[in-house]
Amino acid sequence: MLAAVGLLAQAEAAESTAAARAKGPNDFMPYVQLAPFKVNGQQLAVSIYARPTRDRRYAEEFAEEVVKVVYESVTESTGKGLVIIGQKGEPHPVFVFRKFLALADAGKLDPAVAARGPELFAMLDHWKHNVDDGKAADAGDKGDVDLDFDRIITALPLPLEGIGAKLYQLAWAEGFDEAKVDARLRALHPADLEGNLFAHFDWVFYLPPRGAFESVLDGIIADALKKEEMGFVARTAVKGALLVVKPLIRRAIEGMRRGVMFSTVVQARTTFNPEEVEALMEAYIDDSLPDHKQGPGTEHERTVRAVRERITAINAKHPASVAP
Repeated sequence: MLAAVGLLAQAEAAESTAAARAKGPNDFMPYVQLAPFKVNGQQLAVSIYARPTRDRRYAEEFAEEVVKVVYESVTESTGKGLVIIGQKGEPHPVFVFRKFLALADAGKLDPAVAARGPELFAMLDHWKHNVDDGKAADAGDKGDVDLDFDRIITALPLPLEGIGAKLYQLAWAEGFDEAKVDARLRALHPADLEGNLFAHFDWVFYLPPRGAFESVLDGIIADALKKEEMGFVARTAVKGALLVVKPLIRRAIEGMRRGVMFSTVVQARTTFNPEEVEALMEAYIDDSLPDHKQGPGTEHERTVRAVRERITAINAKHPASVAP
C-alpha cells in the first residue's frame, strides 16, 4: 500500500514537471519555495527548488545550517540565495558543462558561443581546486579509500553562476535528455546565452540528491572487495574495515558539501578574496575530517569558532580584508 502511494506521488511529480517544462523554461520559478528560519532572533530565508518532499526537507536543513554558520561567523548579510537540489536520475551539471567544452574543442559550436568556453573552464577548474584542497584525507591510516575528484564528483555540489547557470537552465528546459541537450548546445547562438532566470538571487547553489554520496561509498567498497588475489579472510577483513570507515567518509563528504555552499555564500557576500574564502572553507570543513580532534561544544559551535579564528588570522595579516 505504502509503495503504491509512493509510486503515485512520484508519477504526479513527474507529470507536473513535464507539464511545466512544456510551457517553457520560465516555468522553473513556480517550483521554488521560500524556507524561512531564525538565527539569534533574526528572520532569514533561503529559496529551495526541489521535487520530492523528502528532498526539500533535506535541502532546507542543509541550507539552514550553512547559512547559520555564515551569519554567526562571517557576515549577517547572507543575501537572497537559491538552493537547487537535484533529483535522482538527473545528470550532475558538470556533465553538461563538460559536454559544452567538448563540443567547443571539436569545433561543433557557433564560434561566438564557443568563445565562452574559457569562462566555463576557469569556473570548473576553480571549483575542482577548492574541492581538492578542502577534501578529506583518505581516512588517514585506516585504509586506502579512493576519494579522487572524478570518483566523487556526482556527490559534490557546486555554485551556479555565469554561463554555468545558463547551461543548467537550458539542460533543465530539455528535461536533461542527453540527445536533446546535445542538439540544443550545437544549435546555440550568442543571444541564447543572454538572460538569467536566477538574476533575482545573490547566489545560486546546486546540491546533488542526498543519496548521491551513498552510491559513491557503495562503489568504493565494492571496488575494494574486487581486488585481485584476495582470499576469503582478506575480503572479510577489508569489508569489516570499510564498514567501520564508511561513517567517517560519509561525514567527510557531507562536510565538503556544506563547505562548498559556505564558500559560495561567503564569496558572494563579502570582500574576502578567493584565497581567503578558500582558507575559510577549509576551517569550515576541518571538523568533519576523519583525523580531526574534536573540541568542546556541538559541531555547529565548533565550526563557528573555527571560522571566526581563521578570520582573525586573515585580518591580522590583511586588515583591509574584512567582511561587510
